[in-house]
Amino acid sequence: MVWVAAIVVTLLCVAVPASAHERDTFKIGGKYYVFTVGSLNEPFVVDNISGVDLRVAEIAPPAGAGSSRESGKGTPVMGLDQTLKVELSAGDKRETLSFDPSDEAPGAYAADFIPTVQTTYSYRIFGALQGSPVDLTFTCVPGEVSETAEDHSQVNISDTVTRLNKIGAFGCPAPRKSLGFPEPALSSYEINQHLQNLEAAAETASKRSVSAQTLSIIAILAGILALAMAGIAWKRK
Repeated sequence: MVWVAAIVVTLLCVAVPASAHERDTFKIGGKYYVFTVGSLNEPFVVDNISGVDLRVAEIAPPAGAGSSRESGKGTPVMGLDQTLKVELSAGDKRETLSFDPSDEAPGAYAADFIPTVQTTYSYRIFGALQGSPVDLTFTCVPGEVSETAEDHSQVNISDTVTRLNKIGAFGCPAPRKSLGFPEPALSSYEINQHLQNLEAAAETASKRSVSAQTLSIIAILAGILALAMAGIAWKRK
């Protein structure tokens, strides 16, 4: 029943165009790229079908503020669904997904999944980019997200990969309750937890009932034995 409810919830979800994304400029193997990363179908909500939204463009060497690194414009990089994968992580859980290329936007890729718990999600994108190895991790930001915040500090990811610039961020999933009306909408995880609690309570009650029945039987047998002993004693008098 839990899984049926989850499927119905998913089918009723309405997809909203993506908005909040992180845009990072990297120097990889002597070339320059802008990675635009976020989640599909925003708002990013528990039990709503979503996914990793990735767009990659090759740009000219950045010349400073106002250059192509600020807007993410450049030449879309094609074929990355063949060389890159994404590893989702939430807590101690991991899952690796393949990318599907967009039919409408060159250089855009998606890996669909459904977030089932409100927590911090990370997208580790790894593989090869035009012959250069890459291993990059992008993590959602809890709470309100700024798409204009900038970080111009250079970060050496590896011997061949350097992050030159970071603009914006993407948010973590919001609780499903926030969209419920007129009552809060429970997530499939919360429903499952409630069912498990009910099952545990029922099992405890059942064990107590069995224990009570056992004690009653013992008491009855003890009473019969006492009567029998009393009868034997009376006959001996």
